Amino acid sequence: MHRTDSPGLYNRKRILGNTDYTDKQLIEACRQGNIRYQELLYRRFYAFAMSVCLRYSPNREDALEILNDSFMKVFQNLKSFDTEKSFKSWFRKILVNTSLDKYRENRKFLLHVEYDSADLEIADDTVSHQKLDAEEILAMMARLPAIYRLVFNLYEVEGYSHDEIAGMLDIAPGTSRSHLSRAKQLLRKIYTENKSKPYHEAI
Repeated sequence: MHRTDSPGLYNRKRILGNTDYTDKQLIEACRQGNIRYQELLYRRFYAFAMSVCLRYSPNREDALEILNDSFMKVFQNLKSFDTEKSFKSWFRKILVNTSLDKYRENRKFLLHVEYDSADLEIADDTVSHQKLDAEEILAMMARLPAIYRLVFNLYEVEGYSHDEIAGMLDIAPGTSRSHLSRAKQLLRKIYTENKSKPYHEAI
C-alpha cells in the first residue's frame, strides 16, 4: 500500500499516539534527548502539573509559565532521577520549588495585604463542612494574597512543617502559623460571600 505521509511524520504520529509506554520507558528515551518522547512525557503529565501550578498561581497564565519552567528543569535533570522512585513525586517537588522561585522573583512587586482579624471572623467553619468542586476551590485560592496561598498549600497540601516553610520563605515559624490562620479565615470569608450572592454573580 502506498503511504502518502513521510516516514518521519508517520513515526511521529505513531510515537505520540502510543500510550503503552511506561513512565520509565519514556524517561529513558527523554534522557537521550529525544524530543518526540519529551513531548509525550509533557502530554502525559500536563494535567497533573497544571493542577499543582494552579493552586500556587493567581491565574492560568502564571500557572502555565511555572509549568513550562518546571518541564524544562525536568528535562535538564532527568539523568539524575532515580527511575526506581516515583516520577510524579519527584516532579511535584520541582513544580512546588518552581512556584516558590516565581514567588521570590516577584515578591518585591507583590502587594502584601493584611486583613484585620475582625474582618476575617466567621461564625462557623462553613468551608470544612461543604464539598466544593475543583473550580470553586481554585477560584477561592486565587483570591488569597500570594504569601497566604503559598503557606496554605505548603502546609495543608504538601505537608511541610512551619519550621520548613519558614526556611523556604525566609520568615519566622510564627509568621507562617499566622499566615496559615489568616488564609483559612479569609477562605471562609470568601466562601460565605460567594454563597450569599445570586448564583450567576458568585461564579
